Amino acid sequence: MKKLFYLILILGLFSCKKEPSFADTITLHYKKNEKLSFQKFNEGIGESETGLIYIGKDPSNVEVKYYNSMVAPPPPPPGTEIKRNFNLHKEYFRPAFERMKFSYTPVRFDSLSEAHVKIIIKPKDTIPKYAYNSEIGVIKKYKAFPVFIKNISKRKLIFPEFKNLPLAIFNSQHKWQMIWNDNAFSCGAVWERDYWEFEPDEIMIFSVNYLTGADRGKFKISFGGTASEPFMMNYDRNTVKEQRNYIQVQ
Repeated sequence: MKKLFYLILILGLFSCKKEPSFADTITLHYKKNEKLSFQKFNEGIGESETGLIYIGKDPSNVEVKYYNSMVAPPPPPPGTEIKRNFNLHKEYFRPAFERMKFSYTPVRFDSLSEAHVKIIIKPKDTIPKYAYNSEIGVIKKYKAFPVFIKNISKRKLIFPEFKNLPLAIFNSQHKWQMIWNDNAFSCGAVWERDYWEFEPDEIMIFSVNYLTGADRGKFKISFGGTASEPFMMNYDRNTVKEQRNYIQVQ
């Protein structure tokens, strides 16, 4: 009887073991001795860089550097002084994302499900998130974790411009709510003609900044109609109270 009990226990332990994922073969390279900090609430306002590290089909070894924008800025007028020289920051940033396209007719973007993309998060793996603060001319280095997204469908997926992945928190009403680490609000036109294509079997690698505080909550990464597995993280509940918009997700 005891042998049967131990056999069932061992089989149960093996069944609980997670299967390897496509993200397990990816190695991220970055300086290990850098001093990183938690991003404070509203600290990121005015930082224009993306959270996108990589997109492609061969991410076995990836250097942690970030696209500085999703759309290349237009050239400045003749005689205008350029305040920032990106060549000075090549250690931290890539050039602008080159996949953005323009359509003369409105674009229908894909709504996603688990049949389209697979999201793998590694909330225990701390990596640096670099951002340039233009007001003080300083490179910020935040504590973040990697997020891996793979197109597991058999077709191209059509996406709008986006530069970061938002967090979703399981709030006090037992609903999943989008949350940003600031209370900024931008109002403008909704563009339906700028788009880019995510090819089958391609992988995107993002970073998402950790939150910090005395409270503990359940979070997940929400992306275009699908989401990652939930995970636990510290945060400050005042961050939820200070949100300018309430957006509920599934």
